Amino acid sequence: MRLLSCLALVLTSAVLPAQDFDFKGVPADYAITFATASSRGLKISDSPEAKAFKARMEKTIAGIEPSTKNSKEMQEAIKAATGMDLESPDNRIAGGVSLNAAGQLSGGVIIRARHDSKKLSAHAAAKKVGTVQAGATKGWNGQELLASLSDELAKAAKDFPTPATAPGAPASEPIGVFDLDDNTLVVAQPKEAVRIIALLKGQGASYALSSSLRPQVNATGRPYAVVSVNAAKLPPSAELTNSGFQGAVFAMGEKSSDQIMMISAYFTSKEKAAPMAQQAQGMLAMAPMMLAGDPTKPQTEEDKVMKALLGEFLAGIQPVEAKGNQVTLTAKWDTLKLFGMLEKVIAIGATKAKSAPQPATK
Repeated sequence: MRLLSCLALVLTSAVLPAQDFDFKGVPADYAITFATASSRGLKISDSPEAKAFKARMEKTIAGIEPSTKNSKEMQEAIKAATGMDLESPDNRIAGGVSLNAAGQLSGGVIIRARHDSKKLSAHAAAKKVGTVQAGATKGWNGQELLASLSDELAKAAKDFPTPATAPGAPASEPIGVFDLDDNTLVVAQPKEAVRIIALLKGQGASYALSSSLRPQVNATGRPYAVVSVNAAKLPPSAELTNSGFQGAVFAMGEKSSDQIMMISAYFTSKEKAAPMAQQAQGMLAMAPMMLAGDPTKPQTEEDKVMKALLGEFLAGIQPVEAKGNQVTLTAKWDTLKLFGMLEKVIAIGATKAKSAPQPATK
């Protein structure tokens, strides 16, 4: 819970970062890839309304997990240790994951954010953070580096994800943080970091958003986040083959005062796409009836608020569109109304968290 709360604060502080999506360094064989672009000037994150929303969310999250009320101190500690401003709208990320036949994930993240490499190195040395090696590139143990930044992050580091290993296999390599220059950090296990660093140096071809996907992404207005899925890179299965699923793209963008979400899935043929479109549209048609619930059962005020919020959210989703081998779902929400919906949902969650039984302490 502590790690999730800290991450939530970081995400609400770091603007979904300008320019076009930069996938350089992301291996082309990843099954799932993602990237953010600049949101400078966008209402969703770089506006007075967004800043006020972030401040309210920080206060609400602090109500769930009191230790996070010192988020500003954590941000300042990170800036003091690394020179990185988490609130800069120019911060960007890119990365992805691959999935093997055993279901194990591997991948990495490239953080493009202005920071002070000398300051970071000096901090890691002073805190005696363990080192890791990716070829000729030295890095630091990610869990230890996180723990060294502040007392609260040290507590959160205990929940740091540990890469899974197969039964009987040697212990997995730790996730490392590799500082390439004052604008680029790579977060990955050393073996994967070697691949990413080579691509960043121009040694090989990185993933590139194909021209066939760009129309969907650009249709969101000014896109600031994209995720793509390549089914050919997923472990083969009879179910996947029978579905005809080839891939998908998810994009978020801003058009005027609205936030636009678009999800497009691609299939091997029009015939394979049609059932998916019908199923998706059927689920959307059923959603209002499911929301209504059982009229014979009493509803709390909280239930009524949640149903109203879900109804408002669903109202922004447009009918599923099937065109050839492509199935597309588009949604549109007014930015300020979306802020209001998210606030209410989080406030209800905070109330539930406070009233939930607390784990026994020794």
